Amino acid sequence: MDADDCKAGAIILKDLALFNRAAIFFETQIEPLIRTEIGQVVSSWLEAHNWSGESDVSEQLEDLWVAPRHWMAPEENESYAWFQFRYRANSDTSSYEIADLFGSGQADWGLRFEVGHGWFGGKTAWNAYAKGLVELGHQLNGRGWVHEGKGVFFRPVVLPADKLASAWENEDWVEALAPLRRALDTLVDDLQIFDVIVNGAKVKAEKAEAAVEH
Repeated sequence: MDADDCKAGAIILKDLALFNRAAIFFETQIEPLIRTEIGQVVSSWLEAHNWSGESDVSEQLEDLWVAPRHWMAPEENESYAWFQFRYRANSDTSSYEIADLFGSGQADWGLRFEVGHGWFGGKTAWNAYAKGLVELGHQLNGRGWVHEGKGVFFRPVVLPADKLASAWENEDWVEALAPLRRALDTLVDDLQIFDVIVNGAKVKAEKAEAAVEH
């Protein structure tokens, strides 16, 4: 046990009742409210931009995803590709999701571009296609995206912890959640590049399927 752990433990144990009340209050009152506010931001954004997605994060933040409607498979209730709210790859955390999201935990959250491999000829075919995304990857890197490998791109989203107390006291979450709105807006700004990636993969998969049929 290092000095910081020792100090933290001593502070907790000196007033265990207060710590217990605080933990219960956070889990039953504060965290659910923040999740509701996040869901409302995403829901409003989806409606304003006519995108598909899931805005209910009452269970976990990773339930959140968004996608432009032209990525939705015809007659199927799923997308070829989408942007999912995820932890950064290879993250390890024991923190509350909300603490991590507001930069006070142990890992980073962000929006990750993901695909349904089955729509593009399977995982092997997608991975082979992704190797040719060097130039597009450089473009996305210059726009704040991190290539995590195999055509998966991640954009960090960190919300301001210093805005939390005032948001709670004033019942106004606009500033606290502003970076999330801006991150969602960047998806529209960067969509042209991701469209090139998705359309290129579809064309390649269709050609491979046609070659097999003949």
